Amino acid sequence: MPIFIRIAERLSVRKRSEDLPILRALVAPSSTIRLLDIGGGAGTATERFSEGCGEVIVLEPNRKKLVVGRRRRPALRFHEGRGESIPFPDDYLDRAVAVVSLHHADDQAQVLREMRRVLRRSGRLVLAELPHSRVPGLFGRWIGGHMHGPSLSFLEAPELKEKVEAAGFVDVAIHPGATCYFVTATK
Repeated sequence: MPIFIRIAERLSVRKRSEDLPILRALVAPSSTIRLLDIGGGAGTATERFSEGCGEVIVLEPNRKKLVVGRRRRPALRFHEGRGESIPFPDDYLDRAVAVVSLHHADDQAQVLREMRRVLRRSGRLVLAELPHSRVPGLFGRWIGGHMHGPSLSFLEAPELKEKVEAAGFVDVAIHPGATCYFVTATK
């Protein structure tokens, strides 16, 4: 299974290679930044867009991905968990990121509330999601459901923007990407 995880993550990063520089610019890494990537898997993409951050944490529910990530990326911290219940104190992080993972959440609104809770004042939220035109077909959704659980709820950018605003974020903006779209906001 670890080899499958490594291959799947490499393919995912390759597929999103045009979006990673955009994501990195939106994250705006610096040595003073403490970043959390929710649903970051084994950290393959996280490692690329967060380089330069002072501390990088991946929150991932899949134990096998955590094992691979801890072994292959010792500079990143890996925690088992889900976005609906982030295991960090209030006002702990400077950036909260979810890259093509929010659609897997059982309760997206709760994930957004949790992200806001753990962000410091003026902390930045960065979400990357797939528009409906890029959502995998039936077979792809079946595989995704098998690997990540049954919840797959894809939103268009305006719908996600509304959810982010409803969670109490301000300065909410939509940014286009090559294969996805981005929503950014401030606590």
